Amino acid sequence: MKKNTVQNGRMKVMIMLLICVITSASCSGQQKQAQAGNLDVATDNPKVEKAKEDIVGHIKKLYSVIAQKEEESTERFACHTWWDTVAAVEKKDADLEEIGFFNDDLWTQMQDDNPDDFEVCDIKFLQMDVEKGTALVDFILWSSIQTVHQKFEFCREDGDWRIHNIIRYNTDSDGKEAESDLMRGMKSYLAEPQEEASQLTFANMGGIYDSLDENMNSESRICLNADGTATWGMIGSLHYTEYTYTIKGHTICMKPKDVDSEEDCYEYDEDTRTLKNEQGAVYYRQVVE
Repeated sequence: MKKNTVQNGRMKVMIMLLICVITSASCSGQQKQAQAGNLDVATDNPKVEKAKEDIVGHIKKLYSVIAQKEEESTERFACHTWWDTVAAVEKKDADLEEIGFFNDDLWTQMQDDNPDDFEVCDIKFLQMDVEKGTALVDFILWSSIQTVHQKFEFCREDGDWRIHNIIRYNTDSDGKEAESDLMRGMKSYLAEPQEEASQLTFANMGGIYDSLDENMNSESRICLNADGTATWGMIGSLHYTEYTYTIKGHTICMKPKDVDSEEDCYEYDEDTRTLKNEQGAVYYRQVVE
């Protein structure tokens, strides 16, 4: 009986040791896996170090180009997907009279001219997969005008690291930072139905438009006809010039009949019902009773 008891005891000890070894190996593996995803931990992998070096150089070169206002385009710094999405947003906003999706510089978040003293600081690699060609980098962009906190998502394209997305940080009234994913925002914006802008036609543009003197008296007159013809003349004069006109979006372009002359173009403002040419002359639509 004692012998069996001793053997059973030894067996239990061996089982417990085996469990500890397995558990220790599992924990060690999980720890190594966690460390592999944390690029603040030093690594001896030359591929990772080279990728980090290339990405840091890419970011600094981008802001050097912007700061020095070089003729070199920023196009090569981002991937095709990024630029295709930006182009689609700009196309959607092309005919908007008010501010569209973009209200500031893509790279600096500034609404006025960029300064020439950018400095990229506190670069942190949050994610990186060299084999898949993806990375997420957090950094601070300092300048004499403002300091910006943002992240760049990177991808490998055509053998180079390129920016795929920008994640911005905005500080609220309580001083807390909120993330703003620009790629996700652009895609959501593109998915929204676009408001149809009223289309100008010969029929709805037909009418009388007068320029006014300082006493608000009519001075000269444009008459747009529904058949695509127009006239211009001074009020009270029997002489006038005949035109044909075309409509391009919200632009009315008048060309003198039988005369080799350039067009005179006017921008139509629906809110004020006015025509304004490049010289600043404004013609107000008149209500005909």
